[in-house]
Amino acid sequence: MKKTLLLQTALVAAAGLFVADVASAQVKAEPISVSLGGFMEQNFKIQDKGTSANTTQANESSMTFGRPNTEIWFNIRAVLDNGLKVGGRVELEGATYGDQIDESYAWFENDSYGRIEVGSTDRVSSKMNYFAPAAIPGIGTTAPAEASAARISPLMWYRNSGNDVQGINVYTASNRYFGSKVGKGLMLGVSYVPDGCEDDSVLGTVTANNDTTTGALSNALSSCGQGAGTSPFGTKTSGNLKDQIQFAGNYLESFGSFDVALFASYTRTNVEQRGTVVTGVTGNPYLKGANGLAGYALGTTITYNVGDGSTVQVGGGYRNEEVFAVRAAGASVNPVIGTETAYTAGIKYLTNGAAAGSIGIGADWWTGSNVVGAGSANVAGSDMDYYGLGLTYQLAAGILLYVGAGIVDYTDQLPATKTGDYKQTFGQTGFVFNF
Repeated sequence: MKKTLLLQTALVAAAGLFVADVASAQVKAEPISVSLGGFMEQNFKIQDKGTSANTTQANESSMTFGRPNTEIWFNIRAVLDNGLKVGGRVELEGATYGDQIDESYAWFENDSYGRIEVGSTDRVSSKMNYFAPAAIPGIGTTAPAEASAARISPLMWYRNSGNDVQGINVYTASNRYFGSKVGKGLMLGVSYVPDGCEDDSVLGTVTANNDTTTGALSNALSSCGQGAGTSPFGTKTSGNLKDQIQFAGNYLESFGSFDVALFASYTRTNVEQRGTVVTGVTGNPYLKGANGLAGYALGTTITYNVGDGSTVQVGGGYRNEEVFAVRAAGASVNPVIGTETAYTAGIKYLTNGAAAGSIGIGADWWTGSNVVGAGSANVAGSDMDYYGLGLTYQLAAGILLYVGAGIVDYTDQLPATKTGDYKQTFGQTGFVFNF
């Protein structure tokens, strides 16, 4: 799910940070209904980027319209006689992507106890986190969108996140998203992903778990092909997440003119490996994978309400996570496990929150060590740095204009080849509709 486009409004409405979903004092039954929502971003970008072949920067200048970033949300909702709320959501991509249906899940919610989500959606850490405010919509370090001009997204989300895959999320009641309470206080969440499969479209078509052999369902159930060779998730022959569990918590409170959000999370998962040689109808054999890959993250966002609707937001965070640096090439080879660390920090000033005419200016920064690189061998890089500067203008409710510029500098850990080295400078302008 691509939510960073909503940061201008979601984090400054009401009391700066807190958006309350306040229900009426007397719950009334409502028949099941469907409503539409979503967002659209269109942008124009100019960039100077390149990859290195033996340390020589090969510039690839371009001035293009960016990849559109649009989703249509079908929201399902009903209220039962006993007050229980039930519903679901299906997110349709507004352009042609590999996952034409981005998310599809059902939910059950009780104001006093909390909420359960079942299906293909993000994990609790991705929905509950607080880090640096995004300087440029869609290019922030919390959850960059498809429209991002950055070649490698400077993510604070877990690489082994299991987002947009089949699983279950359980939340307690006290939160800005759920229930009848004003969204202050402590909320806890837990997620479980039995297997990193997004939906049935990637199941049952490949016995050998590769792109050329088709057959029975038996061996395809736990190898849905999450990602490509450069992805930390791997391909249909390796890298599939399994038995992932994730815990997260945030605490929201106001202290005079300050609104404070604190966040922490922990994740643990197994990663499967598959062989490349087909063995009859059973498909590829399992190789040595990795069990118990763990990670944790800490973050905060603090909003100072200056007065007359203007606010100053500052925030930052830290992530530490075990990832595949080099995968196993055969049954006797163990995968190489690396630890990726990342820091982010940012500041943003808004003249009048999400009101029409509000102007925002922000800057954010991200740095990471041993980050997963861009090379096809998926060798971990030594470091990457990102700097962003953005200016926004709220034209009307739900209509945001923006312009921004950024720098990305990635250095590969292999000095002999430097095949993954690159530097990128970009500028991007566009608009966002939230509806």
